[in-house]
Amino acid sequence: MTTDARAELEAFLLGDRFACLAGRSAWRQGGITHRHYDVMGGEESARLMALDLAEFVGAADWNARKFTSFIATFEQPRGVDELRFEELLWQHLQLLHEADADKYAWAPGYSSDPQSGEFGYSVAGHPFFVIGLHETHRRYGRRPPFPMLAFNSHEQFGRIKAAGMWDRLAEKIRKQDIALQGDINPNLLEYEKLSEARRYSGRPKPADWQCPFSARPAAHDRELAGAQGV
Repeated sequence: MTTDARAELEAFLLGDRFACLAGRSAWRQGGITHRHYDVMGGEESARLMALDLAEFVGAADWNARKFTSFIATFEQPRGVDELRFEELLWQHLQLLHEADADKYAWAPGYSSDPQSGEFGYSVAGHPFFVIGLHETHRRYGRRPPFPMLAFNSHEQFGRIKAAGMWDRLAEKIRKQDIALQGDINPNLLEYEKLSEARRYSGRPKPADWQCPFSARPAAHDRELAGAQGV
């Protein structure tokens, strides 16, 4: 991570246009773990990120009153349109999964099928909601100076909801979004039956969208298949 990247991230998170108040508060409270990588969609960057996320999960305290997030920023590529960004996002998440899957099983309680309404992205056995941000994002408040992926813990989301803080936080973010752009970010709306994978890149999807991500079978399933000669 370079000093310049951290300074740029701080300016973005604390700037007037950034809509996520939880993210801003987390930065001020020291709840953000930031790592800067070379190439989004690059194998080496994904390998390093898998190690960093495992360390993050091992050390994290999912406290409802102190929001915690892992933010990955990338040196390249800059200025891509939303379709290309989405391609790179899923390419990177696939590579990250490949680097993670030999050591960790999928997060318990979450589906590894990205078309399922029970899907949650898993790293180091922990479930995350992933938010992609980039320079040409259609939402003004989600335009950092470089490609960016934020990994937010589903476990922490659950604790925030249990503490009765979720609706109040969501309402504040919606008001900020309306002030910035005149309407509510569709990604802030609840989708009870649709996969959260549809929301990771921030681009609205047609009803027949198919996620390009494919999870590897769990280790015990691979061993069973091998024993049966499959």
